[in-house]
Amino acid sequence: LFNHMALIENRTVLAIDLPGHGSTSKAVGDGSFSFMADTLQQLMKELDIQEADWVGHSMGGAIALQLAKSHPALVRSRTLIGSAGLGSEINAEYLRGFTQSQSRRELKPFVQQLFKDPSLVTRQLVDDLLKFKRIDGVQACLQTIIDRFIEGNNQVENLRNVLEGQNIPALVIWGKDDHILPADHARSLTNQVQVKILDDGGHMVQMESASEVNRLINEFWEE
Repeated sequence: LFNHMALIENRTVLAIDLPGHGSTSKAVGDGSFSFMADTLQQLMKELDIQEADWVGHSMGGAIALQLAKSHPALVRSRTLIGSAGLGSEINAEYLRGFTQSQSRRELKPFVQQLFKDPSLVTRQLVDDLLKFKRIDGVQACLQTIIDRFIEGNNQVENLRNVLEGQNIPALVIWGKDDHILPADHARSLTNQVQVKILDDGGHMVQMESASEVNRLINEFWEE
């Protein structure tokens, strides 16, 4: 909602609800990045799209990397925002807390960890998340994804070599005050990857610094 209108001036933008998210099927297979990437490949085939510039946030970033690994011909460029899959560290307490919370009181403190400014977490936002979590099948599919995503307190898969080893243009954007995935994952990337760490943002930097994120993406695509 904070980014699409700024990105559609010169191109077609498709916003995809991944399996288990939004209004999409709650069938998530084994919950792996490979399953998600194969689903995207099937979508591209259905829509008769040969290649695309992919933008992925958090787990979506890791799925974009997996897509580049499994189906590189579909990927013209990659923009990764606060991306998973670039190191082992992750706030596993947040993931488990978000998945297991059943009430506004339980959920709100975990949602606040997504932002540099926790006052951005409104009652309406929390209520909307609870409404989604209460849809039949959502709790089970989120748990399936989490079980494949983390082991103990660490990420299971590291796709850093996919980002650094492929000759596919890449832009990595991070909020300096990301409490879910550390900005150090971006700082330690090789020079061939464009990295922008923004002071005014946490894990949801595409909301908190929307104008700057939109500018960076548009400039990257133009280049």
